[in-house]
Amino acid sequence: MKEHTERLPILLVAEMLNTTPLNVLMHIKRGLLQAIEEDGLWLVDIQSLDELIAKTGGSKAENICTSDCSQKHACGGGCS
Repeated sequence: MKEHTERLPILLVAEMLNTTPLNVLMHIKRGLLQAIEEDGLWLVDIQSLDELIAKTGGSKAENICTSDCSQKHACGGGCS
């Protein structure tokens, strides 16, 4: 049996992160947020949102890598 995961629409997530829905979609694309698309609407996993907020301290997530590297720099700048 599949476990039910709580999710939030990207509009609400954007408000919570004080950013735009497009930026939330970019976080999803970069792997910073886990989400699914249902009936044309993107829904963000609450646990991944909490983890992103914990990593960034509520600030912008531009310098967070998706890998386990210890450096904080823009993705594509050397994380492996």
